[in-house]
Amino acid sequence: MKTFRYILILLLLIASATEIKSQTNEYFTHTVSKGQTLYSISRMYNTTVKELIEENPECAIKLSVGQKLKIKQRNNINEQTADNTNGARYHTIQPGETLYRLGQLYQITPQEICAANPGLSISNFRSGEVILIPVPAKRIVPVIKEEQKSTEEDDGITIRTVHKVEKGETIYSITRRYGITEEELKAANPDLNPDKKKLKKNTQLKIPYSQIDLAAIENEKRIKEEQSNADIFRELEKKKDSIATLDTFQGIRVALILPFLLDSYAPNEQARMVEYYEGFLLAVEELKRYGYSFEINTFDSGQENTSLEALINSGQLNNMDIIFGAVYPEHNKQLARFAKEKNIPLVIPFTSKEDEIFHNPMVYVVNTMQSYFFSEVTDHFLKAFPQANVIFVSDGANNKRDFINALTDKLNEKNVSHSTITLEQLNDQENNVATLSGLLKEDKENIFIPTSSKQTVLSSMLPTLILLNNDTIALPEYKLFGYPEWQIYAGNMDSRIYEVDTYFYASFFSHATLPETARFQNEFIRWYNRSLQNIYPRYGMLGHDTAYAFLLAISKYGTDMPLHINNLAFTPVQTGFKFERVNNWGGMVNKKIYFVHYTPQYNIEKIDFDKQ
Repeated sequence: MKTFRYILILLLLIASATEIKSQTNEYFTHTVSKGQTLYSISRMYNTTVKELIEENPECAIKLSVGQKLKIKQRNNINEQTADNTNGARYHTIQPGETLYRLGQLYQITPQEICAANPGLSISNFRSGEVILIPVPAKRIVPVIKEEQKSTEEDDGITIRTVHKVEKGETIYSITRRYGITEEELKAANPDLNPDKKKLKKNTQLKIPYSQIDLAAIENEKRIKEEQSNADIFRELEKKKDSIATLDTFQGIRVALILPFLLDSYAPNEQARMVEYYEGFLLAVEELKRYGYSFEINTFDSGQENTSLEALINSGQLNNMDIIFGAVYPEHNKQLARFAKEKNIPLVIPFTSKEDEIFHNPMVYVVNTMQSYFFSEVTDHFLKAFPQANVIFVSDGANNKRDFINALTDKLNEKNVSHSTITLEQLNDQENNVATLSGLLKEDKENIFIPTSSKQTVLSSMLPTLILLNNDTIALPEYKLFGYPEWQIYAGNMDSRIYEVDTYFYASFFSHATLPETARFQNEFIRWYNRSLQNIYPRYGMLGHDTAYAFLLAISKYGTDMPLHINNLAFTPVQTGFKFERVNNWGGMVNKKIYFVHYTPQYNIEKIDFDKQ
């Protein structure tokens, strides 16, 4: 049994080593998670959608959560690339691996692995997780003097014990007793005569360790010597805590970089940026009342084709504690590179199309990226309506095609019934009752969803849905589900949007009846003597919420801000926050989604699924 156990250990070690060698040399495995697309995965690993499909043809048909993709390493660490960050590689954690063993494999410290993967923790260091292996730092290799070198015993054979031969013992019986082969016994005892059937009593034989024994002993020794993941993460947390306590984080230096477009005429764009800035300053004033102190540095990023390199090279941003902005993609690329180099958090409040988030741990994208957004909405939809029966209403333009496709895939995955009618069929007063009688179900939550967010579509649907809700028409009950844009023109619908039991999803929401909205609007008018623009989102509220959340978080927690940004004790005016890293080495994306419910009782409910 003992020999069998050692053989099993050795086989497992060989299998693990083979798997590691295979993935480190050529490929690694990515497990698809919620909200990921072929595009986002390709950006994450510096590859292309075409190459992903070539290696994984099945993903061209369907990409599912939990699906495993084989991805080719883009760069190999070698002497030519050891000084280049492009020499970094990706590694899929295997069963039984630890930070210590990965450090041994890649000749790098566990601390360097953790530094390259700020999203890594004791809770998510698990089999199947992909991590970034950075380029090893240059190290001084000590010169070992000749007399320091150790020699192996007996020409490389390690002796386990010395056996005194007893009467009747044979070579066979001794090898069986110690779990070694005859060849191993003879190698340790060159004078042994293999032709003798019996061994002379009292002869002393050297008993070597078998190769299986040595592998098992080495493995046990390594396990005893290596630090556990828990020990390593605990040490890192202590180090971060000691750093955080060195500074009280009062007097936060803030850079706000927005296109005020002072050298051009763009009234709409300028008005939005000014309003964002005004809301930002209101949050700063509120936080000052609690004793926090800030130095606000504001810069005009200029037009889209203007470079920020002059500002970056001027050194004015070098000592900032946090940066907000900008708007245009090229500006954000430049700022993201700078933020990563200087280790400064960069908050991007507006655009959601930022590839930098996949490789830059300092980036925070507030405006939820579409693939993650739709993934959250479809999950919440099934939580809100577990017995749904969906009727899509197509207007021909279908400007919400991507969302409809995402929701349809989720409905099919969960075997939820759904059907489609046209807007003309819904409004056909002669035939719509007969059409809907075959689609609406008594034992389900019947939900109409238009395939367009246009105001004209909603205005066209509401009168018909109210008419069909008449008690004289024997149709099952139903609800209406729609889009964030509806909050802009809901006020123009009077009571009709309430009467049909309406829901819509949103990552930004405010309404004059909500206490926090009323308070902010009154404060804004008091300070600036005018009302907010009626646009989605409200830029003044966006400025307030992003400033309040991030300035409070960095003031209280400093470098630990990523761990606490979701747990702040304040009520946003419009913008919810639920940040998650897109991968272990990348930035954080906001995945907060609300459902807003206009009830038949003429109330407005803001449904927060994270608090249920």
